[in-house]
Amino acid sequence: MTTNVYLTVDTENSMGGAWGNPTLRPISSDHRIFCKIGQQDYGIGWMCRELNARKLRATFFGEVFAGLVFGEADTRSWMQVLLDNGQEVQLHAHLNFFYYAQQMRDGVRPPFRTDNLADAPPAQRPELLERACELFRRAAGYFPAAFRAGNWCCDGDLLRDLRRAGIVLDCSFNPTLQGRGSFDRDALTPNVLQYVEGIWEFPITVASQTLPDPALRHGVRPFDLVSMSCWEIRRLLDSAYESGMNYVSAVFHSFSGVKIRGLQHADMKPDRIVRKRFLFLLDYLSANPEKFRVSTIGQLARELDCASPARYPAVPTLGFLHPLARKAVQVFNSIYWV
Repeated sequence: MTTNVYLTVDTENSMGGAWGNPTLRPISSDHRIFCKIGQQDYGIGWMCRELNARKLRATFFGEVFAGLVFGEADTRSWMQVLLDNGQEVQLHAHLNFFYYAQQMRDGVRPPFRTDNLADAPPAQRPELLERACELFRRAAGYFPAAFRAGNWCCDGDLLRDLRRAGIVLDCSFNPTLQGRGSFDRDALTPNVLQYVEGIWEFPITVASQTLPDPALRHGVRPFDLVSMSCWEIRRLLDSAYESGMNYVSAVFHSFSGVKIRGLQHADMKPDRIVRKRFLFLLDYLSANPEKFRVSTIGQLARELDCASPARYPAVPTLGFLHPLARKAVQVFNSIYWV
């Protein structure tokens, strides 16, 4: 038996403080998606090079409403880079860009705005989702099979809208944010591919830690490479394999490999520690093909008819000492110039 591992990258622009300060503009793709420092790409281009060097594929959840601000050609350009590199793109959405584009068009601040599709007016939500799918199709050249909500904010109502729109797989459940917008009213199981409201839900994988952390809910930490050390990454993967977990999902962001200073990204520099974790994960998966099968979310969507039920719904444990050591490293790494 092998454990299926899915590497996901939320790929998105930033508002850059534009809502609070009308003199500011959202951050361009060069700074937030390609993360260019000089002529060097430390964002999706770097990730593609490292993935391809190990013959691995990831799923990049591409945010599409920023195309209403920067132009659809901008979205098409970075999606094409990913596709040309053999990587996969699925749908991601942040409504802030939709409402900001509305403000640019009308010259007045919208009377209502939210960043979360799940919080949009119920009568408007299907139309917004249809718009997102069409923007995606025009940029990627195909209809999305899977979706991840901005800020992980999703619920049963949005799942029903996704099903009606033709999406077969949602990847929005983050157990660390349940109670803060991620399926607050729904009894979902962590770390399990499950069928909810006529659609499959695939949560981000979480692990428990005994080190108290006020930023964590339910004592679990998401499999986010920004917040896990190399030891914790290996521990999570080994525990998942040993406990018989069928599916594991890790998350990264297009900008995770850089340190950013200022709302407008006035300065950026490579984040050596986080980049090292990304490379460690890729190397560990490559070195253990008998344990781990690296696949894409789109491939999972095609395999859903024969998806395996969870043998042992499990939550790997990270313990106390290694999370403590990682926390100390992260405090040090949070200093921009380090």
